[in-house]
Amino acid sequence: MTPIKAALSICYLCTVFYCIVLSSSGMAERKALEKEFTKVAEDVERLAIENQVLEEKEKRLQNDSYALEKEARKYYLLSENAHVIKFEETKLAKDEAVAKTTKLAHINSNLSLKEPPLFLLRFFYLSFSVFLCLGVYWKLKSLPPQSKGKRLN
Repeated sequence: MTPIKAALSICYLCTVFYCIVLSSSGMAERKALEKEFTKVAEDVERLAIENQVLEEKEKRLQNDSYALEKEARKYYLLSENAHVIKFEETKLAKDEAVAKTTKLAHINSNLSLKEPPLFLLRFFYLSFSVFLCLGVYWKLKSLPPQSKGKRLN
């Protein structure tokens, strides 16, 4: 086998592996997307349940003054004699609170990296493949030529 054929066959095998595993439609990308999808689905389910609980609590507090006073005493340590005054919250304040919580959740999710990012794996794999192909070529090129095995008769 000539050095060029050997280097090209290794290059071909490395390319096939890259296309199957590391490409944008490969197995590694698919696994990462499936993991992200399950995480998002769990978050959506948890937030839907939390949203239902909070809506029920809001309805109860809007309609029942006794529940409102009980909640105020519980969280603000008010005495039995204290009066609770109900204020209307503006829509802007609610939107700001939601934006802050989503921003914090996004920051927390980005901080936990357990496996290296895919672009880093691609970079190291491509570097390894190029150096492997060049190394095989140069190594085979530096070997002394072998005879063809012709008969001397």
